[in-house]
Amino acid sequence: MRPTEFIATLRKGKPGTAYFLRGPDRFLQEECRKAVVNSLPADARQWCLTELEFVAGQLTHALDGAEQMPMLGGHNFLIISDPEDFKGAGDDDVEALRAYLERPSPFSTVIFLTGEPDRRRRFIQLLEKKAQLVELRAPDLHEASDWVKHFLQDAGVDIIGDMAEEIAGKFGISSDSRSATGSSTVNLLWMRTELEKLLTARPGMKRVEPADLEVLVAFREEREIGKLLRAIGERDCATALATLRELLASKVAETLILWCIGDLFRQALRGVANFGGRGGWSGWDNPYATSEIVPLAQKNYPREELMQAMRAVRRADLGIKSSWKDSRILLEFLVWQIVVGKESSAGAALGGEVPMPSAEI
Repeated sequence: MRPTEFIATLRKGKPGTAYFLRGPDRFLQEECRKAVVNSLPADARQWCLTELEFVAGQLTHALDGAEQMPMLGGHNFLIISDPEDFKGAGDDDVEALRAYLERPSPFSTVIFLTGEPDRRRRFIQLLEKKAQLVELRAPDLHEASDWVKHFLQDAGVDIIGDMAEEIAGKFGISSDSRSATGSSTVNLLWMRTELEKLLTARPGMKRVEPADLEVLVAFREEREIGKLLRAIGERDCATALATLRELLASKVAETLILWCIGDLFRQALRGVANFGGRGGWSGWDNPYATSEIVPLAQKNYPREELMQAMRAVRRADLGIKSSWKDSRILLEFLVWQIVVGKESSAGAALGGEVPMPSAEI
């Protein structure tokens, strides 16, 4: 199943009992999560949606919540994610998963969310066999064109002719070797960012015209975000914080910045230095390309600090989604925390006092 099919199923109000969302594209992960949220009435989301981070040995307890009837009627959703791709799942977790998937709750939909897990593991094989698999891969040009139409439609804006496909074509990132046709894929995150800028620049617009295409500049932020990533890779806190503040002042999307930081450390952990275009970056050689920065991160951060950085990104992601305070503070704290190698409790990152980083560090 493709992400577009998963989202369409939710829009129709007919979700299945269990899904396994697998793939490294964080934006598609968030699009699917947003579709889950939007499928619930606003006044029921607090009661009918639970998001948990996987804890080894605790899956039985986590799944107990799916057995409960919805407090406000309707349907429950339980999202279980793990930045380590369920590597810690033991025999107890496998048996708990097997028992649940053999007799899933009729009141709930359970969604397991991961990146690129080891498919040899029993836990992952069980999910692939018993749950509906949703491959979170970058869409092709046709799927991206449909996405453009729905995005603009939701914003109350029409689009004429083949312009949706023309827009999507501006954000092609690579030739996907996994595709049977070898067709180019599209980076939705950058495309959405540029479309949002277009809507901001044309307040009250009712239809996208050919002249509006000139406003769209694909990958305009690549070099500036690359500067931030390089400073992080070099553990240069002052430069990293100064660059981050410049990016935020220029209205670059916080979600885009967070995605890029997380992608840098994800690739460093996997030991992939030359992955041109997989994370949305172009493949030419330049000092600000992620492929050139990954080796720096691998050199300057011990593995435990790479894992620590991924946990910090996850906490920042949850904090930004919860909108508990200014996302700028969260991002500055995240960059400082990663570069200086400071671990933090989830409580501090999401609800407690966050120390203000200093550019002089």
